[in-house]
Amino acid sequence: MSLITEIVRKHLILEKRIAQITTKIDVTFNFEFHKGGHADSRETRPDQGENYNQRLIDNSELKYFIDNFVKRKIAENIIDGEIKDGVPFVVKSVKWELSFPLYPKHIGGTYWRIDIGTLWRESENNPFYVGKNQLVIWVD
Repeated sequence: MSLITEIVRKHLILEKRIAQITTKIDVTFNFEFHKGGHADSRETRPDQGENYNQRLIDNSELKYFIDNFVKRKIAENIIDGEIKDGVPFVVKSVKWELSFPLYPKHIGGTYWRIDIGTLWRESENNPFYVGKNQLVIWVD
């Protein structure tokens, strides 16, 4: 009888350790963002007329926005299976007046390269249009 008790005790201790370890697992994604030539040329859009905010979208604003508001949402959508390798999606924020399409490339493991297609000053009166059934990540 003590042999069965010992086996049960070892099994319970093992299960407890597994539970402790799994509650502390933290997945870190590594994202590499690239702004290509088209995005560079679209930092301003003088061709959009007077209703469009012509304020320059510079690299520091874009980096701050991505680092503080977008990376976590992208990671959550990868885990949920919403973001897929090679399938473009869009990030939009009326509050920050930013929208841009992203082109994800899964390099391996938790490493993704994400290219920024273009840049747009999002507003309620002048939205960035997206494709039918295209994933849109909204940032407040």
